[in-house]
Amino acid sequence: MRGCRVVVAGAGLAGISAAVEAASRGAQVTLVERRPFLGGKTFSFTEPRTGVEVDNGQHIHLGCCTAYMALLERLGSIHLTAMQPVLRVDVRDRAGMHGVLAAGRLPAPLHLGPSFARYGLLSPAERLRALGALGAIAALGPSGRAALDDVSFGDWLRAHGQRDAAIERFWDVVILPTCNDRSDRVSAALASFVITEGLMRTRHGSAIGWAVTGLSALVDAPARRYLSRRGGVVLTGRAVSAADAAGVTLDDGTMVAADAVVLALPPGRTHHVCPPALPADPGLGESPIVNVHLWYDRPVLDGPVLAVVDSPVQWMFNRTAIMGEAGPGQHVALSLSAARSEMGVPRADLAQTMDSEVRHLLPTARRATLDAWAVTKDASATFAPAPGQARRRPGPCTPVQGVVLAGTWTCTGWPATMEGAVRSGLAAVREIAGQMSGDHA
Repeated sequence: MRGCRVVVAGAGLAGISAAVEAASRGAQVTLVERRPFLGGKTFSFTEPRTGVEVDNGQHIHLGCCTAYMALLERLGSIHLTAMQPVLRVDVRDRAGMHGVLAAGRLPAPLHLGPSFARYGLLSPAERLRALGALGAIAALGPSGRAALDDVSFGDWLRAHGQRDAAIERFWDVVILPTCNDRSDRVSAALASFVITEGLMRTRHGSAIGWAVTGLSALVDAPARRYLSRRGGVVLTGRAVSAADAAGVTLDDGTMVAADAVVLALPPGRTHHVCPPALPADPGLGESPIVNVHLWYDRPVLDGPVLAVVDSPVQWMFNRTAIMGEAGPGQHVALSLSAARSEMGVPRADLAQTMDSEVRHLLPTARRATLDAWAVTKDASATFAPAPGQARRRPGPCTPVQGVVLAGTWTCTGWPATMEGAVRSGLAAVREIAGQMSGDHA
């Protein structure tokens, strides 16, 4: 690709990944983003009332997210993240029952066995039935998983002996944050892929990682530096209004010539910018995410992370510990996936409800004072991971020679995660290279 002119429209993780990969292959890259910053849905901002930098959502990555971590290595920002050596997550319910999911020393897929045998949120009979279902997932293989795309994971689990309580108290602990919906609304193909990659393939695959600084610091300045050093151009505050095989037209009428174009845009925007490349919006739907930030005058949460079942609180993160924030108090972030009902609740009411729930769940919080709060809402955080979505997700290739697609919504095999975004950008560049060599990826 040396000397090839590549324009990338959209500078979320998919676009950044495509731009960086193309530049590393010697292409002359122009990255165009209509917002003033890079990163797409992974960004941070200063919360005005507290002056604290917060992320637009509590993004995490897992040990199996190898492409995402490789991108950060390439950009020189991997040191701004931290990761558990192996998975350890405390899980509790509103009644005070407690369990731990932790990877032990046994080789995969047996590494979770000892902790699962003591997982207090399931009865011994439920744990035994869950092991049977895990064994059935392990036996599926890629083709077996793909054949389940039209089935909801909840239905598949019930057909394999799982009752509703077990689905909520074990399976959804994994599926809800990774797929952004509950098992009853998630494709069994996608969910079984997540279980296989995250929990069963390696001991390290389920370890949880996070940024130890604001998300913007991971990719914005590092990506600009990387591209600049390789002769690339970054245009922010500029939108692409049209694209074809010859290049793109910006919203001010400027033409940017190209030998290849990567459309790393949402599907609706992609269809608007280049209808021949995506003749119709694939209709993948949306699933929202809400994050509630609570600042207490004292520590209330032990450890960096807590999963909660049977509660509107799903996952709690100790941002003070994760970010190394100063002060005697504690900043707790609550991440609510598939938050359809919460989207319509006024922010102040939502903060009050979550504060009350935290006080119910954590005895140490009952004596604490809530000093401040903030709520972020993203109605279109991810595509809906519903049954039948695999056939609707296009690959990188389009009917327009030289125009390719990228984005979490494209056919990566992954849910709408940072890993899926990065992999889509890599796939788009491989497709361009294949077209240039006459051998499509």
